[in-house]
Amino acid sequence: MNLANVNKKLFKYMFIVIGAFVGILLIIGIVKLIIGNKLSYQKIEDKMQKATMEYLKDKDIDISLPTGNEIITVEVDDLVANKNMKELSKYLKNKDTKCSGHVIVRQQNSEYLYIPYLDCGEAYKTSTLKDYIIANQGIVESGDGLYTINNEYIYRGEYLNNYVSFAGQTWRILKIDVDGNIKLLQDETKLRNVWDNRYNVEAKSSVGINNYELSRINKALNDLYNSFSDDDKKYITTKDLCIGKRFIGDTTNDGKTECSELFEDQNIGLIQVNEFIMASLDSNCEKVRDGACQNYNYLSKYSGEWWTITPNAVDTHNVYQITRGIINTSNSSISKLVRASIYLNNDVIYVSGDGSKESPYVFK
Repeated sequence: MNLANVNKKLFKYMFIVIGAFVGILLIIGIVKLIIGNKLSYQKIEDKMQKATMEYLKDKDIDISLPTGNEIITVEVDDLVANKNMKELSKYLKNKDTKCSGHVIVRQQNSEYLYIPYLDCGEAYKTSTLKDYIIANQGIVESGDGLYTINNEYIYRGEYLNNYVSFAGQTWRILKIDVDGNIKLLQDETKLRNVWDNRYNVEAKSSVGINNYELSRINKALNDLYNSFSDDDKKYITTKDLCIGKRFIGDTTNDGKTECSELFEDQNIGLIQVNEFIMASLDSNCEKVRDGACQNYNYLSKYSGEWWTITPNAVDTHNVYQITRGIINTSNSSISKLVRASIYLNNDVIYVSGDGSKESPYVFK
């Protein structure tokens, strides 16, 4: 074997490989020069968010971060003028597209939300998750889908595309309330807890007291909320929880019974009994003991026994729980699954997904 010839071939191959690599780099560089630093619309929204954060940190800018219920708006023109970002046209792939934009900033749970709104006419327009759902799923008057009831949008039926990905978990959308906030319910849970196990004077036993404000389950839920990251918490809005007690024969399912008593400004809770009943499309589902409530009801698909937030109006230690699609009462001292419920802010921005289990909604 001639080692000199072998070495020559190796060097030749090395030069070819190096030459090809350099050629690829040159092509990439030329393409970048031609196309420039073009971004997708959602990447431009991200750019607007980051630019606004930098803008409001600038000591020369006479704008303070909002507090309480205050909201401030930062225009893209101001961000460009302060050199926090380039003109929108510099990021667009189509030079004929004209865009404008602004960022809304507000405080939520000690964190700040920077909500970008980009308007590029027919090409693209930022959409909140609630607006995207209403526009793309539409409103129905029969069958599975989204219904308008008492100025709320409520999911009813058996087969629904109402899945959301949040905080590393999958959730189901129960409804969009009158304020545009989106109420979610955990799709999967392993958390078990008693509703309450205090000594009940009337029952003369440690079977619990069905006062949600003072309950063990309220503490367990707040511990769960505190386990969320600060970044996740900023998307959760505080709401008054409906904790009114309900009689077994009550056929009032619009929430008036449950909302006869409120627990104000809470971050996390449980499903109300009337919400389970309203999810069913069976006309024979009117009250808690009606077996028909499990029919045509996506909420009846969950296995195991899980708590509602609604106490029984007769016995001070009884609470309504759901077992394989059937609503029953139970001593509050028994350990059952805890399926948490939260409200998303009305201005979370749609990112992707069609609401199916395979492609849940994603927001920012």
